[in-house]
Amino acid sequence: MALIDLNFEAMHPSPAFDKTALESFVAAPRIAILAYTRRDGTPTQFPIWYEYADGRFYMTTSSVSAKAKALARSRKACLTIQDEVPPYRAVVMDGEVTQAPAPIEGGISSRLATRYFGKLGGREYEKMAREEAEKTGLTLLIFEPTRVRGFDNHKMIGAPLRLFMRIRNALPIPASWI
Repeated sequence: MALIDLNFEAMHPSPAFDKTALESFVAAPRIAILAYTRRDGTPTQFPIWYEYADGRFYMTTSSVSAKAKALARSRKACLTIQDEVPPYRAVVMDGEVTQAPAPIEGGISSRLATRYFGKLGGREYEKMAREEAEKTGLTLLIFEPTRVRGFDNHKMIGAPLRLFMRIRNALPIPASWI
């Protein structure tokens, strides 16, 4: 099931995403936060790269990582993707994670490195990560959302003010003046 097929719940008082805006938002190379439960029942979360396709989110982790072990015990997870600059947007999804072995070279690991670092940076990242992955193995995490909620504050503010809000801290005057 595609993400846009799920009922989107707005986090009031902020407005909900439009279905087309939601798809393009999660398709952009943002850092996600994956939340899951530790063995002792306490919640934890971890920033993670992802690829979105066909209504699912694909991520990788070391096969011996705390994430892989916790998600093998309980497949339930929460994935948050947010915009770090004003006027802010976020999507929070509950769902389940399945796991599969991931190839150390090529495949999703290479796509993720290139997605987040570009071709040159991605190749260098892969060289660095390959040694560890060869020792521990690499696991593919497939997150399938069952509930989606969030907010899109872009709908509250016009395009000129959104642009200003994004660049105001880079202007050569104190932010408190504007």
